[in-house]
Amino acid sequence: MEDLFFEGEEKRISRRIRTKFSFRYKVLTGPFSAEDYIGAKTNDISSFGLQFTSKFPLSIGTNLEIELNIPKINHLINVTGRVVRISELLVEKYYIGVLFTKIDKADQEKLKRQIDLIDICKLLEMMMERQASDLHLTVNKPPYFRINKQLLSSNVEKFCRDDMKRMIYSVMDDHQIEKFEEEKELSYALQLPGLGRFRVNVHLQRGNVEAAYRLIQPKIKSLEELGLPDVVADLARSPDGLVIIAGPTGVGKSTTLAAMLELINKESRKVIVTLEDPIEFVHESRNCIVKQREIGSDTQSFVKALKHVLRQDPDVIFIGEVRDLETMSVALEAAETGHLVLTTLHTSDAAQTVNRVLGIFPHDQREGAAAQLSSSLRGIVCQRLLPRKDNKGLVVATEVLIGTPAVKTVIRDDKIEQLPNLIQTGTTHKMHNMDTSILKLYQEKKISFETAIEAATDKRRFVALASEKEATKPAYF
Repeated sequence: MEDLFFEGEEKRISRRIRTKFSFRYKVLTGPFSAEDYIGAKTNDISSFGLQFTSKFPLSIGTNLEIELNIPKINHLINVTGRVVRISELLVEKYYIGVLFTKIDKADQEKLKRQIDLIDICKLLEMMMERQASDLHLTVNKPPYFRINKQLLSSNVEKFCRDDMKRMIYSVMDDHQIEKFEEEKELSYALQLPGLGRFRVNVHLQRGNVEAAYRLIQPKIKSLEELGLPDVVADLARSPDGLVIIAGPTGVGKSTTLAAMLELINKESRKVIVTLEDPIEFVHESRNCIVKQREIGSDTQSFVKALKHVLRQDPDVIFIGEVRDLETMSVALEAAETGHLVLTTLHTSDAAQTVNRVLGIFPHDQREGAAAQLSSSLRGIVCQRLLPRKDNKGLVVATEVLIGTPAVKTVIRDDKIEQLPNLIQTGTTHKMHNMDTSILKLYQEKKISFETAIEAATDKRRFVALASEKEATKPAYF
């Protein structure tokens, strides 16, 4: 898109919002002046100007008479405006920027209030001020923030379905809107200057457009800063094989993998190819060449990308999530043929993770899949986030399974039920189960006994192992 002409600047006292408000305009001066009004819709608007798409160019300085039809304002807003920008989009299609030169002050204030109502940036600013991890938008409810895993109301007024839709669409481009309306689901990454980067999921709920926004921290923290055990760094330094980071949604799997990729990026000279939906953390190529490919933008699907990724000479392949048989098959093949493959699964412990991998395959292929997994598995790290005792955020608890010869034999023989015992007795190989990690956090006074006992898998054994005075046996035992 090329700017053909530009004159003046819109006063940005009020933020410009991308939304489709209906209006009609009449050209008062210039070669296209006419008595009849032309119907149009805004591309974006503020209380000081608007932009729209026109089939014919309007010269800089052209004066327009405009009638704005704004929802919740029970009369047309009459405005006089002057064309200050024209950009050619396609042949016979132009973006026209208009600066309001005359507008009733009361109408301008009403317009500003309506625009502010659908300005999602205000909520995202509030989200960052409150150090929330997530923002949830639901029709006929106030926005909610997730702060230290607790869901808290914003105390902002609730939104009707039309305002909610306008708000969510205001930061989506035409392609994203079209894709969402076709598939009724959309995940994408949103970068807003001055605010940061967010992972967004847009969805329908009883016919209403709703969304969830997750803040992506701008700085990629190191594994040490995240409080992860040293063995995670050892796994990142593996020359090849499969490493799985597991855990339910919202426990920091993406953050851990970003730290692992950044460690490789700093310490090695390798080619890293990531396949993500969407791209969350942005990595700059340091010692490594980092190629980040987004599903839907850079490639059509994980499966199609993986079919060609081995021809891109990668040393490290990061697969955002393994969702199907084909993806898992290629991932295991790549891990077996000299590549380090990093991925995630939504599972709670190591044994469940192994079962999930093998369960993707049909029964008649399970034996072969077990053999592949046993030969390629480097390790599994399962994560949970627990509230800190000092109420200053969250701390990570982990379970670690390392692909030792004993572990590989158990997987190859499909005796997955033996894995918890191997983890418990595998301390020399830096293995530990979730309860051991929780106990360590408790003994280091990072979490309270109440938090620890609630999170522990084997509560009786946890109480028996806990050495602090407050670790007395509760009445319900």
